[in-house]
Amino acid sequence: MHNLIFATILVLISTGFVTYILFSIRFYRGFKNYKPVYSYKKRTVSIVMACRNEAPNLGKLLTSLINQSYPKEMYEIIIADDDSTDGTSSIIESFADKGVKITHLKVKGRDEVVSPKKNALEKAINATSGEIILTTDADCIVPITWIESMIAMFTDEVTMVAGYSRTLIQDWDKASILHKYEHFDFAATYMVMSGGYTLGKSWACIGQNLAYRRAAFFEVGGFDSIRHLISGDDVNLMQLMRRRGMKIIFNFDPKSFVYTYPVKSWKQLVNQRSRWASNMKYQLKFNSEFFFILLSMSFMYWGSLIVLFFSWKIALAILILRVIFENVFFGNTRSRFGVTRKMAMFYPIWIVIQTFFLVFTMVLGQFNLFEWYGKRPYQKRGSNVPERV
Repeated sequence: MHNLIFATILVLISTGFVTYILFSIRFYRGFKNYKPVYSYKKRTVSIVMACRNEAPNLGKLLTSLINQSYPKEMYEIIIADDDSTDGTSSIIESFADKGVKITHLKVKGRDEVVSPKKNALEKAINATSGEIILTTDADCIVPITWIESMIAMFTDEVTMVAGYSRTLIQDWDKASILHKYEHFDFAATYMVMSGGYTLGKSWACIGQNLAYRRAAFFEVGGFDSIRHLISGDDVNLMQLMRRRGMKIIFNFDPKSFVYTYPVKSWKQLVNQRSRWASNMKYQLKFNSEFFFILLSMSFMYWGSLIVLFFSWKIALAILILRVIFENVFFGNTRSRFGVTRKMAMFYPIWIVIQTFFLVFTMVLGQFNLFEWYGKRPYQKRGSNVPERV
C-alpha cells in the first residue's frame, strides 16, 4: 500500500511536470515570436472606476490621470462613488477645474445589490461618451503614457486590451515578506496568463488595467448575465466577449504598466485573492485549458511536499529540476514585467507560501468567505440567477 501511494504521487507529479513543461515551451515560443501591431488613430476615451472610501489614494490617481500625454479634449474621467463616508467626494470635487472633464456619480443602495462594484461601474459606463472604455482602481497610479499606450493597441479588429499591473515597492531590500510575495505573485500570474495571449488565448485579465470598446460592452449585455457574482467585472466580462468571437490582446508595453499600492496585511491579501477565486467555477467552464495548467502546477506543489514523507532525495531532485527549468523559462520573460535578478531570488520562498496560500484562498472563494468594502456576497431571495455566464 505504501509503495502504491508513493507510485501514484510520482505519476501525478510527473504528469503535472510534463504538462507544465510543454505549455512553458509553447509560451516561450509565443513570447519569442510575438510582434504587436499598433494603431496611430486617436480615439475618444472614457476612464471609469468605482470607489468607496478611497480618500487617501484617490488624489494621487487623479493627478496621474489629468497629466496624461494624450490630448485632454479626447478623454474624460467618470468616477462612481459607491456611497463613501470619508473625504472621497471632496477629493473628486477638488479636481473639477484641472482641464479634464471629470464626472462624479454618487451611487446609493449598495445593500440592495449582490455586487456593489458592478452596480457602480455600470452606472459609470452608462454615462460614458468615449469610443473606448479604460478601467482602473482608485488605489492605483498610472504612467503618463497609459492612455496613449493602451489606445495604440486598438487596431480596427481589436475589441479588448488587457494590461499589466504590479504593486508599488520603493525598496525591495526593505520590503516585508508579505509585500515581496504579493509583488512576485502578481508577476508570476501574469507570466502564465500573458503567455496564453501570445498563443491567441485570452485566459484572464484584471480591471486595474483594462480597455474595451464601449459598443462591445453593450453588445454582450453588459453585466446582466454576471451581476449575481460579487466579483468578475473584468475577467467574466472578458469571457462574454471571447465567446462572441471578439479579439482580445495583451499590452506588453512598459509605458502602459499600472502600479497599485500593496496590501497592508495578510488578511487583506487573503480576502482579495479569495474574491478572485470565487470566479473559479465559471472560469473552469470557459477556460478549462488555463485551469488544466494551474492543476498541473498544483500537482507539483503538493506532490513535492508529500514526497518528503517518502524520500527527501526525490523531493529535492524534483525541486531542483523545477527551479532550473523555471529559471530558464522565467529568465526569458521576467524582464518584460520588471522582475529583476534580485527579485527572482525570492522564487523559492514564493513556492513554499504559494503551495498553501493558493489552496486556502480557493476554498474560501468557493464558499464566498470574503467581502468587498465591508459587504459579503449574498443571494437575494427569489432572484433569477442565470445558470451560465
